[in-house]
Amino acid sequence: MNKRYLILALFVCLILLISACSNRSGAAIGGAPQTPFIGGTNGILIDFERDAPPPEVTDDSSFAFNAIVRLKNEGEFSVRRDDIKLNLVGFDPADFGRDFNDLRDVIPDDDLLSKTRDAEGNIVEGTTTFAEFPRQGGDFIPRKFPGNTPFIFRADMCYNYETIATTQLCVLRDMINVRDDSICRPTALGTTGRPIYSSSAPVQVTNFRQSVVGRDKISFSFDIVLSGNVDIFWDRLQDIRPTTFDLGCPREARARRERESNVKVEITEIPVDPIFTSLKCGGLDNDHIGVVRLVNGRRTITCTADLIQDRLDLQKVMGVLLTYNVLDTRETNVLIKHLTEG
Repeated sequence: MNKRYLILALFVCLILLISACSNRSGAAIGGAPQTPFIGGTNGILIDFERDAPPPEVTDDSSFAFNAIVRLKNEGEFSVRRDDIKLNLVGFDPADFGRDFNDLRDVIPDDDLLSKTRDAEGNIVEGTTTFAEFPRQGGDFIPRKFPGNTPFIFRADMCYNYETIATTQLCVLRDMINVRDDSICRPTALGTTGRPIYSSSAPVQVTNFRQSVVGRDKISFSFDIVLSGNVDIFWDRLQDIRPTTFDLGCPREARARRERESNVKVEITEIPVDPIFTSLKCGGLDNDHIGVVRLVNGRRTITCTADLIQDRLDLQKVMGVLLTYNVLDTRETNVLIKHLTEG
């Protein structure tokens, strides 16, 4: 009997331990997280609230309704409400007693704060907020139709987002003759390269590689990868956030071709560190800042940098900042049921 109680007590302790750790991410056993970000490929998630719009309504003018979109920030970048625009498309608003101005450039109710993690690994969920159509209140009231008629209600969302990624460069007094007791290896063993960590966002920085060009010169490269079923946009000449939907995520063919799949890339930390000089990155117009286009959802960036000769062995944190606008959609169907006049 005592043995049975002991096993039961151990089982309860195990359950409590698992429960205590369930809301932690990236934490070492018995300690604080060892990685800078929660990670993931989500930004702002979009969906319709239940029955808004309803799946079925009648055309006898007795059933007025609206459409409510729920937004939740599952990523690690906070977005101001003014940097989010929503359009409702798929139907003629005149069929529901409205006009196009009621369906475009709707702003959500609140800013969307990011998902965060404290120093001990506890995760705080991102903000959930809502946007309602028609714009500035009112209802959709379907007109009379000759028979049952289905309609698509699709919410298009354009929002500005950023990805932050960090890694550590290995810098040695002699980059060619690496000692056995060196604090790091400039060229990591195996095929995985040096670890790089990205914040949760639709665009990720992956596959970081460092190599040695000379005694006082290094090279590194990384991949920018689009994750998820979204489109991204950025202008090459100026930073354009979605002050209107069409500015942030253009629908006009020429503007769309020029901005689609573009990402602004900025190398951070090392450009202002005196250890590194003559930093140059292929494809970036200003050596360490520029706009690149992803091809098939991917782009490789390769950089070189000279090192000052008067240095000691060290590992240097390097950052990559990505900026872009995201277009995401969610649709549902509404059936207008025709009521005959008896």
